[in-house]
Amino acid sequence: MKIEELIEAYQVYLKVQNKTDRTIETYADNISLFNRYLKKREISQLGQITRNTISEYQTSLCTQNECNDRLLSIKTQAHKLSIVKSFFNFLHRQGYLDINPASHVELPKFPRSLPKSILTRKEILKMLKIPDAEDPLQIRDKAIMELLYSTGMRSAELRNLKIFDIDFSNGLMRVLGKGRKERIVPLGDVASWYLREYLQKSRPKYMKNDTEYVFLTHRGTNIKRRTLPEIVQKYSKRAGIKKDINVHTFRHTFATHMIQKGANLRIVQEILGHSSIATTQVYTRVEIGDLKRAHAKTHPRETDLI
Repeated sequence: MKIEELIEAYQVYLKVQNKTDRTIETYADNISLFNRYLKKREISQLGQITRNTISEYQTSLCTQNECNDRLLSIKTQAHKLSIVKSFFNFLHRQGYLDINPASHVELPKFPRSLPKSILTRKEILKMLKIPDAEDPLQIRDKAIMELLYSTGMRSAELRNLKIFDIDFSNGLMRVLGKGRKERIVPLGDVASWYLREYLQKSRPKYMKNDTEYVFLTHRGTNIKRRTLPEIVQKYSKRAGIKKDINVHTFRHTFATHMIQKGANLRIVQEILGHSSIATTQVYTRVEIGDLKRAHAKTHPRETDLI
């Protein structure tokens, strides 16, 4: 069976598994990249692929360049390899292969980096005070930022939020996360208040169709992917914040502030929708980084000449 046909079969499998269109596209692109490597080596049939083939592909990733002529990062290499490994796991489970040639592949280890931009309490409050309480679009923007900070939601999660996902009476919200996994998160009293304000004062002005999406544009459609970064950057600029701010900054800031105030790591993991607590643990390192910077700046011995 041709490899192209197997890639198509894998895409169908991913769709059945409720993977998002973006995830399926990413997987297909990376497996097609692997297939181009095979073609250069004149490999067109599944039976020609051996353990050595996979190992040599892994080595080739170390020397590949990205669009800016820099070598692929360890994280990118690991991501590409994990997709190829997943593809071969599928082929083995479905009976296309008796022996999985990718079973021996160990993904490269890489240190989890600290989030680059985290807002201080003073900075986040400064941003949240800017929207005009009389302007319908700015009431929407205020509700969006309050919700991002209160829940740590991802951009796509907020954009896809529906009216029936919100339970004001219990102060809870249903969120559809990565891999279409549902989770329940606390709404928070402040975010709940501003969300009600938006739903009562602003949203009806923009509703042109019977849409279920919570956040709408001035044209009455659900907000697009580029809209949230524009909102966040507009208010960070008006607040005079010099940091490189994006939508994910609110997620990082939410997690960091919760942990700094003593929140249990497992609870933060649950709210963020992290599948592994290791992903959440990176925020504990932010506090350590703050301590080190404070120590270097204020300890008298650190200012002594050696």
